[in-house]
Amino acid sequence: MKRFRSITILTLTAIAIMVALNIVYLHGLYISIKQQSMQTATEALRRADILEIISRMKSTSHGSDDSFIRLTLMIEGEKSKDGSYNYPNLLKNIDRTMSDYFHLIAANSPEMPRRNLAKMEQIYRKELETVGLNPELVLLSDSVLTSGNVNKLWDVSAKGLSDEPLISCYISPLNGYILSRMAGIIISSAAILILMSFLIWYLLHWVGKLRSIEQMKDDFTHNMTHELKTPVAVAYSAADSMLRYYDRSDDHRNKKLLAIILQRLNYLSGMIENILSMSMERFKTMNLNIEKVELLPLVEEVVSMTEMKADKPLTISILIKDKIFIETDPQHFGNIISNLLENAIKYSADSVTITITGNSHQISISDNGIGISKENLPLIFDKFYRVTNGNRYEVGGYGLGLYYVKQIVSKLGWSISVTSEENKGSTFTIKFSSNEKR
Repeated sequence: MKRFRSITILTLTAIAIMVALNIVYLHGLYISIKQQSMQTATEALRRADILEIISRMKSTSHGSDDSFIRLTLMIEGEKSKDGSYNYPNLLKNIDRTMSDYFHLIAANSPEMPRRNLAKMEQIYRKELETVGLNPELVLLSDSVLTSGNVNKLWDVSAKGLSDEPLISCYISPLNGYILSRMAGIIISSAAILILMSFLIWYLLHWVGKLRSIEQMKDDFTHNMTHELKTPVAVAYSAADSMLRYYDRSDDHRNKKLLAIILQRLNYLSGMIENILSMSMERFKTMNLNIEKVELLPLVEEVVSMTEMKADKPLTISILIKDKIFIETDPQHFGNIISNLLENAIKYSADSVTITITGNSHQISISDNGIGISKENLPLIFDKFYRVTNGNRYEVGGYGLGLYYVKQIVSKLGWSISVTSEENKGSTFTIKFSSNEKR
């Protein structure tokens, strides 16, 4: 178990580290897509800026000659020492070069109309739509803004080759767009995490069950040892007494000792038979002898045998009318009633009062015993399970009685339920199915 605990801790730690790394990766992916989106928005702003300048140039003398506009679409290169031109960061400088030239033309043309920010915003939004971006807010300005609200927006201002802003622009964050692009990996990561969490819970759940079964097995071994030792010790003592102090003339004593040995051996035989009857394979192949029997006489017979074996004051009231018939296996039905009565006697104080009520639909056995706690109630029909209360072995038994009851009731096609309250007693109710032949 220590090894399992260590492996479990290491596995959970590794999973936690992987989850943390996955979160870091997702954050890095978010930053990357954000930067890419801002770059795309900036490029769209440059195009919108140039288109806006061209639209103003149309009304000037420059706009009458398209060749002039084409001439301005040149790329500014860097002159090297030998007189040649180099074009580092070519793609980056294309937009910047065009923006610088168009702004230079606009600045040196007295007839050029002033910039129309509303028109430019319209052009810019159209450019953004072509690349799949739709910010709620677009704020354009000819100067750098310093308002506190601007800090919450994305700065996608277009800069020239001198890194001076040609036009300032701020847009609302595109978190929805970014998350939509990350949706696939987020959903798959979340699904894997949920699946892993479920598998871990399922594994720990079954490990807990296995531990409970192991504990019940240990309890069963202890209880069986305790139960077997008593009749063996009694039979051994009786046999030893006959061997050591055998007296041919004392026939009464000899018969009494032999009767004790026989009684204890019968008890052991019954215990072994009960244990064998708990085998699931035996339950599967067991054939029930279904008969139509009268309920009251069958219950009275079991009650009379129980009263003879009781080791404490016992009162049993039977509230069943005559001429009520059910279809069942008389032997196994008697064993069911006997088991329930014996449990009522075992788990009670110095005296016990039991009430048996029944009709053609159900039979109930109520007692005034110590009751069953809510935690134990769902488990009492499990194989080898015994309700613990103080000293676990204060009450005899090996945790198979109620399991046997449940199995036979199910094989008969019936159902059994129990209600109980601690220190007040319990009620077991068996509901009969329609009396069809099985």
